[in-house]
Amino acid sequence: MDERDLQAKVESVRRDGYVVVPGALPPDVLAPMLRRYDQLMDEYIAKVHGDGPIPGHVDLTRILERDPVFEKLMDWPAVFPIARGVIGRDVTLAGGGEADYRPARAPAYISWHNDWAWMVDTAYPRQNFWVRCSYFLDDVTDEMGPFTLLPGSHLAGGPPPKEHTSPEGQPRDIPGMVRVTGKAGTCLINNTEIWHTNTPNRSDRPRKLIMLCYKHAWMRQWEEDGYELSRDFAERQTSPLRRQLCGIGVWHNLQMDWVA
Repeated sequence: MDERDLQAKVESVRRDGYVVVPGALPPDVLAPMLRRYDQLMDEYIAKVHGDGPIPGHVDLTRILERDPVFEKLMDWPAVFPIARGVIGRDVTLAGGGEADYRPARAPAYISWHNDWAWMVDTAYPRQNFWVRCSYFLDDVTDEMGPFTLLPGSHLAGGPPPKEHTSPEGQPRDIPGMVRVTGKAGTCLINNTEIWHTNTPNRSDRPRKLIMLCYKHAWMRQWEEDGYELSRDFAERQTSPLRRQLCGIGVWHNLQMDWVA
């Protein structure tokens, strides 16, 4: 993308809290990723859940490390410059990425929320956030439980009201919300403080995404349940950019001059 297009997309994330990039992954890049995603997810579901029911949300962590086909996503040229533009030169990965799977005919996994709601001592509007890049490996339609958000709410004075959630824990429709749909290869980029949810998957197809989050270098990775990058993976990186993204180096000296 040219500089004008890049700046427009960065401004969309800053203003609206999100931007959608259609065709971020071309078919020749997407196809091997989808094949390997399906293999890994099938193996994981069989190992963890056996013949039992599949829960409404399956999250396969450290996807960047599970096959080289996914590794290129960490600095993918159609998407990463936008995340870098929002965060700045000290951008790093918040973890190892996740393969996100929502089975067919499943209720919403989570209702309206902002991701840093647990930081109760941090005042709104929140200056701390991650930038999430969600790649669609298959088409995502309105019936497939798409990522749903409220534009501009990352600048709100508080978290989503409890009234936005039904007694059954399902998200209610709210004025102005946007269900983000798109063709396979689309990428949704969003500030994680935007009010967001998924909706029930009423289709006969699972929803398949790969999610990567980026942060400032001075923030810690998400070190729970294997979400963080392994040290071995970080040390294997050879390019200065990827080493920075994996958290190798002194954070206050990370300038990323090689991609300026």
